[in-house]
Amino acid sequence: MMHSLFGKLVSFLMLVSVSLAAACATPPSEATPEPAASAVRIFVDTRARIAIATAYGPEFRVLLPSLEHAEEHKVQGVSYWTGELAGQPVVLFKTGVSIVNATMNTQRLVDEFNITHIVVSGVAGSLDPDLSIGDVIVPERWAKYDEATYLREIEPGIYKAPFPSVAPMALPFGFMGTRGVRIATPDDPEPEPRLWFSADPGLLKIAAAASSAAELTRCDEQIQCLPSEPVIRIGGAGLSGSVFMDNRNYRDYLHETFDAQVVEMETAAIAMVAYANGIPFIAFRSVSDLAGGGAASQNEIRAFEHLAAQNSAALVSAFLRQLSSKASSGND
Repeated sequence: MMHSLFGKLVSFLMLVSVSLAAACATPPSEATPEPAASAVRIFVDTRARIAIATAYGPEFRVLLPSLEHAEEHKVQGVSYWTGELAGQPVVLFKTGVSIVNATMNTQRLVDEFNITHIVVSGVAGSLDPDLSIGDVIVPERWAKYDEATYLREIEPGIYKAPFPSVAPMALPFGFMGTRGVRIATPDDPEPEPRLWFSADPGLLKIAAAASSAAELTRCDEQIQCLPSEPVIRIGGAGLSGSVFMDNRNYRDYLHETFDAQVVEMETAAIAMVAYANGIPFIAFRSVSDLAGGGAASQNEIRAFEHLAAQNSAALVSAFLRQLSSKASSGND
């Protein structure tokens, strides 16, 4: 018995020795690479801050120059910029385009920073033909319109959901029906499907108060001008989906079915993250094009996205200044 145990111990030690020798002999080029520095959290920021979310470059670039005491932090390759904007401590970042990116990078923001409010600034396509390019819309609610059930055609032109839990919550567009989203919270661990996620009523009031102080732009430095003087509208509805929506018929369906004014690809996801984490939320979207086409033969976003982004940022800045004024006055 002792000889057997001793033999096993010798074999084990020999195996360890061979493994260590093999490891030492591994050429440097074949060694396991270390994680990239951007994949590691290298900062600690506990200051209470307002998150300012943009989707992509044109929306982000009009806000970054106004960020005072700017400092960049990398989390999993995504840049989050801390500093002060219009007197408020903020984190400014790009979610990336799409529902998936917006969800992932907004939740990462909430996990890594001490976030008190989430504010969205950017552009959107108009669903409402009464809106003009450059107008800024501050919807009171948002829905993800392409969370869907593709219905079975049981007779020519007649469609049906397989069971109630996936039934559409709005009139379908042919076989495509929008369904709700279940999002659990500590207060509601087994939620029913929800279609709409609301902006914070108090923040909407502040946005309305700030609207008179925002200076919107009609023409850029190259004298490229919007079709009309831009205006601000508080209220209404916005839609988001994983689709670049540029179809006239579907635009009309979305406007009529959901009574929505604008459509884009991120805000509903950000609203859902805010809801799940109990964080007040509001979104400012300026019209960059009429989704599905207006008088122009092509989508107008490339021509007017910079002016639309400036106008959204102008109202966001006025909103933050109004928020600072309200806080300093001691009003709830």
